[in-house]
Amino acid sequence: MAAPLPMDSADELSEKIRLEAMDIKNKMGLNQDTLKLLRQGLKIFPLPLEQCKSVSFNQGDCYSKLLNGLKTMHSLLSSTRLYNKFSLTDLLYDLQEFISNLEEEMNVQGIPIDPHSPQELPNGISPFQEEAGVFLILHDLCNAMSTLQKALAS
Repeated sequence: MAAPLPMDSADELSEKIRLEAMDIKNKMGLNQDTLKLLRQGLKIFPLPLEQCKSVSFNQGDCYSKLLNGLKTMHSLLSSTRLYNKFSLTDLLYDLQEFISNLEEEMNVQGIPIDPHSPQELPNGISPFQEEAGVFLILHDLCNAMSTLQKALAS
């Protein structure tokens, strides 16, 4: 049975994701222009979490958007071949556990869980594109976790 969503859990996962993302960015020497082009080419878009940041914050809508976004990021990360290079196995496990906890919390609060279709990185991409894609996914995850932390604090 998954545990409730403690702030410490979100903090810890967020820090793991942030450190891994920064490590990849530093190793690859990625700049904003390159990242923008890669984001468009790989079709990796930031999570739509405006609902979680609005003045008229609705917890149910926020959690639903966040859950679907986390599941998308998880499925994208799961589709990479770079597990060993970036220590993604533990991170994916932690993220799946966090997703389970969020689902349980939503069930407890009576928030409906929308169906989700897994996504994958495009086939035929270069190793550089795949590494950059992993960074973009981790970067977006970091932003999502930050948004969640703010939502939990309110």
